[in-house]
Amino acid sequence: MAKVAFDFSGTATVVTGGASGIGLAIAETIVRGGGNVVISASRNPDKTRSALERLHAAEPSAEVRALPCEVGQEDSVARFFAEARQGAHNARYVVHGAAISPNTEFFDQTQKEWDAVLNANLTGSFLVLKYASFMLRENPVVDEWRGKIVLVTSSHGVNAYDPVSAHYDSSKAGANLLVRNAAEKLAPMGICLNALAPGWIRTALNDSLPDDVRARESARIWMGRWGTPQEMGQCVAHLLTLPYLVGQVLMPDGGYR
Repeated sequence: MAKVAFDFSGTATVVTGGASGIGLAIAETIVRGGGNVVISASRNPDKTRSALERLHAAEPSAEVRALPCEVGQEDSVARFFAEARQGAHNARYVVHGAAISPNTEFFDQTQKEWDAVLNANLTGSFLVLKYASFMLRENPVVDEWRGKIVLVTSSHGVNAYDPVSAHYDSSKAGANLLVRNAAEKLAPMGICLNALAPGWIRTALNDSLPDDVRARESARIWMGRWGTPQEMGQCVAHLLTLPYLVGQVLMPDGGYR
């Protein structure tokens, strides 16, 4: 099978949610391609430390940093991108992967939980787009763009899976549409925005799902298996390098019915 090599040398990529799961796999793909990365730190210091060690192991020469960021708080997001720009040479790419996904029975979902999920996943996406754009618009134009952004959304925002994730699915549906709105605004500024909406991926969170749910959903995937975080890393790298693609939501779900 043909293989594609990605070259991110001489650039830096900011990855929110880069301390674990899909976000960490994306950051790892970038450093293996010669790029430097800034990730948002986990609230768990051990998880952040482990992520930095893994990234350094993947490419010892890469510059890798972790900075605190609460994606649902505007002052925190603004500070994160200001610090990222100061400490990262030629920051041209941003990948927003931070999100939360509690599974709660539909009628047990409280307004507090709904607000928390929508704030982190949808408001957080808006805030990251806003301040990432402020950072990227200062770059010189290279190959038509000053920078590129990828939002990691979810196929849950297209296909409803289960009422236990009604708040999560709603937040991701909003994020998918936000991409179309924001891309129209950002393109004239020289900033390219697309989204990756993964299907079922083998993450620690999804591994905790009941066996019957996993079996039911696996049976609906045409490829007969769940995707890996590493495959999503490759998909994001493609989105960051594909020409003439703007405002699109790419949905790698292995085929799903």
